[in-house]
Amino acid sequence: MYISAPSENQYMHSWYAKLLSTGFAGKQLVMYVHEPSLLLVLAPGKSINTTLPVFYKRLPLLLERNHFKQEFIEHEMRLVQEGYVISKTNSRAMLGRMNSISYNIEARCRMLPFYNSINLDEIEDSYLDWITQDTAPGKYLRTSDYWVQKGLKS
Repeated sequence: MYISAPSENQYMHSWYAKLLSTGFAGKQLVMYVHEPSLLLVLAPGKSINTTLPVFYKRLPLLLERNHFKQEFIEHEMRLVQEGYVISKTNSRAMLGRMNSISYNIEARCRMLPFYNSINLDEIEDSYLDWITQDTAPGKYLRTSDYWVQKGLKS
């Protein structure tokens, strides 16, 4: 599969999507995960076609809530018109990370009494502190560390 190159200074180009069960009949979430940072956006629904507009609305809100630089948010949202790449991956590392995150989110949803009790903002925000192994042996990073190191988040 051909994946287009990002535009100049575009950081949020590559995303993967996965369908999550909430434990509530007929209610699912699509989890969008940015590669390589593992930033995630959740959208209620069952398909990319129906949740992509929600993704485009929720992404800047997530960035604003979590103190990303305003110039960065505005720049990335302008690039939305060019589009993001949402694709499949054969990377076992990326699949493993996504499976781990999805297992945790699904378990978290199942502990709630009602579907309307699911707080998507709170779940998304909490995964900025998600710890993952860096490419360097024995080194770990949080999702937010990726953005801080690039100078795009305070």
